[in-house]
Amino acid sequence: MKLKEYTIGQLAEVTRGTSLSGEFYSSEGKFIRLTGGNFDYQNNRFKHNTSKENLYYIGEVKDKYILKHNDIITPLTEQTPGLIGSTAFIPESGKYIQSQDVALVTPNESLLDKDFCFYLLSSNFVKKQLASGAQQTKIRHTSPDRIKQCKVFIPAIEEQKRIGKLLRHLDEKITLNIAINRNLATPDRSSRAVGVRRAA
Repeated sequence: MKLKEYTIGQLAEVTRGTSLSGEFYSSEGKFIRLTGGNFDYQNNRFKHNTSKENLYYIGEVKDKYILKHNDIITPLTEQTPGLIGSTAFIPESGKYIQSQDVALVTPNESLLDKDFCFYLLSSNFVKKQLASGAQQTKIRHTSPDRIKQCKVFIPAIEEQKRIGKLLRHLDEKITLNIAINRNLATPDRSSRAVGVRRAA
């Protein structure tokens, strides 16, 4: 397989989200603001953030910051070690606001397959480059420019599509198996009620 060297900036747009005023945070609303808590960095997938209150935002937001299904996001701040370099697909259109701590990555799909891009960004090769360039404060930070400066080596677009499709299919199977195992481990109320009646 022949690989060609690029920087991420030659293959994709990487843009920072918008600043959101705390006075418009709310416990309910139409739009949810994205945070680092939306990244399951250990499994490299989107996570519904239940760790914070007031995740909704009721102020005005430009349409370009309301993300679409399958948009690729990556964090720009690292409250938890290992967070920088993780990626997630947005699960639903018209619901999530891209905040300033989250970058949107939009590949030029004539050069970089979208699924391949998702896994490329979260590869150890890219993560190491981001870690070495992150600002060394109590909470580490990266930026769209640093992400765009990362060097990568990629195959031709058809090979990318084959690899990206395979990896995405494997991830979907893993997600399905996790959901099945959770359902098996947590019997519903009706099942418990039947068990109580039988015991009586």
